[in-house]
Amino acid sequence: METMESEKVQTLPRIAYVVGSLSQFATGLYGPFLNTYLVDMGANYAELGAFRSVGNVAPTVMQPAWGAVSDKLGRRKPFVAFGTLTGFLMVFLFFFAATPLEMILLYGIQSILLSIQIPTWQALLSELMGESNRGNELGRLAIATNATSIVATAITGFLGVIPGILPYLRNVFGDYGQFIFPAAENWREAYYIPFLLTAVIGISASLLSLRIKEKKHDAKQTRQFPPIFRLLSQPGTFRRFCFISVFYSFAMAMAWPYFTVVQRVWLENSILEIAIASVIMSMFIMISSAPFGKLSDIVGRKQLIMVGRGFLFLVPLMYAFADSVIVIYIANAIAGISVGASSNTIIAYIYDVSPKNERGAHLAVFNTFTGIIFLGGSLIAGITGEALKPLVGAHMAVFIMLIASSILRIIGSMFYWILREPREYKTDIRSEIRTFLQKRRYDDQPV
Repeated sequence: METMESEKVQTLPRIAYVVGSLSQFATGLYGPFLNTYLVDMGANYAELGAFRSVGNVAPTVMQPAWGAVSDKLGRRKPFVAFGTLTGFLMVFLFFFAATPLEMILLYGIQSILLSIQIPTWQALLSELMGESNRGNELGRLAIATNATSIVATAITGFLGVIPGILPYLRNVFGDYGQFIFPAAENWREAYYIPFLLTAVIGISASLLSLRIKEKKHDAKQTRQFPPIFRLLSQPGTFRRFCFISVFYSFAMAMAWPYFTVVQRVWLENSILEIAIASVIMSMFIMISSAPFGKLSDIVGRKQLIMVGRGFLFLVPLMYAFADSVIVIYIANAIAGISVGASSNTIIAYIYDVSPKNERGAHLAVFNTFTGIIFLGGSLIAGITGEALKPLVGAHMAVFIMLIASSILRIIGSMFYWILREPREYKTDIRSEIRTFLQKRRYDDQPV
């Protein structure tokens, strides 16, 4: 009984927050701007679709192997450290990509390296928190990590609109300036410092991850490789969840190549305006993750996943009709709330339905499975958009693909109704909202 009680209140250690925040800071420096970088490079719709496809499938293709090996060895930290180090170091090389094709190739390699960290980090977190408070702990972690991501994205946005910063730094460093800050086209120089800082922060996060006190495993215990090739072939809750996610994942990915086209081409947004849009989304993820995570521990994961996925259809719809950057900001706010409701809840759900010693494999298989679907969605959408350009024009081609994504997201969200919870919950969202409103009504009465 004492063990159960202590497990219920087990919270993530501070070092996990530090490592997670540094990793997210590094991601915030470059992640929101990669599509913009490719658009500035002159990529067409097919290349944008291929780029997003590589970014979706490359981080997941090797995840089952990394997850299974870490489960087998009972060790997570070495994988987390190595994946963080190599994945973020590769970002620095993006600056030297001369063509969209080179950028796609480098992005694929970088994503594969970073994939070593993804399932092993998630599995490590599951061992550092209690069973009954996963949603709440993941929500609290999301607050910290998204806060750092917001700061990083804002830094990149401001650097992008400060003219002459690299020439100034070259002069400051004298003879070493040309080596540390190499000359390039004016549009490309705006990305150099963010790419460089990403590599530096990645090194720091990697070293600090080795200080996490990993849960000790019995050395005498025989640990078998998890059945990663049978997880999707055997009937069960996990396989059902993966198959339910197919249609929606495809619908989501269809819009991704075109969001940046709307911002950079249609509305001619600056890097700072694109950064603000990303910051708004991250802020709303940060604000909503903790309360939604806590709520999922009370009402269950299914309802929160349905809410989060259900409202995401509005995002491509608003982008399709956007006539100002304000519309983009509102759309990103809606996206942030929706992601805050569903993203961490999905991870918590996989924790719930997978055995403790196979969570790395389950997370990796789910990520790989959905990553392949994402690949198909982005690639097909990019090729289709490029094929439509001669027929209906560039603007209408993008409009059609965004509307198609919105409609299919509505249809795909309905499939989550058949999701099964691994345990019963005593309340639901409606009851919690009703209780909250009644309490507010009572509190507002004059005394």
